[in-house]
Amino acid sequence: MWDPQVARWRDPEGDYVLPHALRSLPQPWDEYDWSWIAELPRTDERLAEARRVVTVLLDDPGLAPHVPQPPSPGLLWHVWEEFHEAVVANMPRTSQVTWSGVDELVRAWQSRPQLYPLQQHVVQHVEAAMLAMIPSLRDDIADSVFRWLALDPDPGRFADWAVDLAERCVTEDIGADSAIELLGAMGGPEARAALERLSVKPVGPASWENAGAAQSMLFDRWSEGTSY
Repeated sequence: MWDPQVARWRDPEGDYVLPHALRSLPQPWDEYDWSWIAELPRTDERLAEARRVVTVLLDDPGLAPHVPQPPSPGLLWHVWEEFHEAVVANMPRTSQVTWSGVDELVRAWQSRPQLYPLQQHVVQHVEAAMLAMIPSLRDDIADSVFRWLALDPDPGRFADWAVDLAERCVTEDIGADSAIELLGAMGGPEARAALERLSVKPVGPASWENAGAAQSMLFDRWSEGTSY
């Protein structure tokens, strides 16, 4: 019976659901294919592109909408994610996600022999599910960038710009786990200082969980004898 009270929004550029910042990301960051991202060469051009992507994710307020929190225990999040997976399967690029496509998915769900109550809630309030997809994509894309950077044989070479972005992302709770992993992989005094700041609440991270992850990373790297 819960009404999230999310009205359908309209984009001045067309029938788009996702904000311009997500739709305009360069390939492959505008898709959901980690296997493609993992194989990208870490050229100067690609590194500059990745830096711009994370900066956009951090600086565009349209990517952090207020999403109504479902009533406890919050099981509706899982069904929202199920619907998001269907969106990705049918509209694999962010620029392809349209309201007409979303409505087609709604009709496909409605034609199922049986819909559970939470699934029925999604088709009745699909706008709330799509609103929740915006910060979810923001998180996933940032996560992919940091994972990609951490695959480099010497991620410390990115420290002059990546430390600051990784720390900001942990503070904003965007791709936080992978950002902390990258800070640990980079090493060096700048990354260590960032991890130390992030390990203390409420100065840095968005959650106690992130603070604990930063503390664990510091301990693991120190115990391994990593040079900072």
